[in-house]
Amino acid sequence: MCTSLELDESHSQWIVFTQLNESGRFDLDAWNGYRADRARVLDHLQQNNITDKVILAGDSHANCVFDLARTPLSSPPSTRNRCLPPPDPNETASYDPATGDGALGVEFAGTAVTSTSAFGPGIALAAADQIITALVAAPGNEQPWQWSEESYRGFFTLTINPGTMMATYYAMENVSNANTNSFAGAQFVVNAGENKSQWPVAGRSVQAGVLESSVVNVW
Repeated sequence: MCTSLELDESHSQWIVFTQLNESGRFDLDAWNGYRADRARVLDHLQQNNITDKVILAGDSHANCVFDLARTPLSSPPSTRNRCLPPPDPNETASYDPATGDGALGVEFAGTAVTSTSAFGPGIALAAADQIITALVAAPGNEQPWQWSEESYRGFFTLTINPGTMMATYYAMENVSNANTNSFAGAQFVVNAGENKSQWPVAGRSVQAGVLESSVVNVW
């Protein structure tokens, strides 16, 4: 389902909800199983100069934020972080990880409320952050990834205004019963017309998870 929210005469905010089908030999619970579909979506957005896109994904067993950009074929396939997109054969090296320029939009992915982490059930925050840090620091990693948190379960909200969209990720302290024990783990802003996360991403500060900027010097 795709919904366009008219903001003003020059901008539209596009939100694409992706529904995944778990069947087949690829990981159909992640972009890995939808390479052709993803390429067609990016081709359409790029060829028609459609701006202000935000893709929402759920039940990824991880919280992730990354710029929507084509992934170079030189990037190694991710075997543990299911948020990351697969290599794209149509990549033209147009994305600049130092500025975010060349991105086609932003993607926000969230956990299911009670699903276990992709790194294993009950993994501690420090242990999950250590794995994420190693993945980001791996040689040849050119993913347009901005942040990931894979210990807490939770949800995220969107606050949409004519000039900005803000995503706030909430981490639940306990998902074994109904409660309101949560805290804001990270916030991200997308400005109309920029097609990327506002820089510095998350103001260079999060309460949970790992920012790419804390691992790789991109500024």
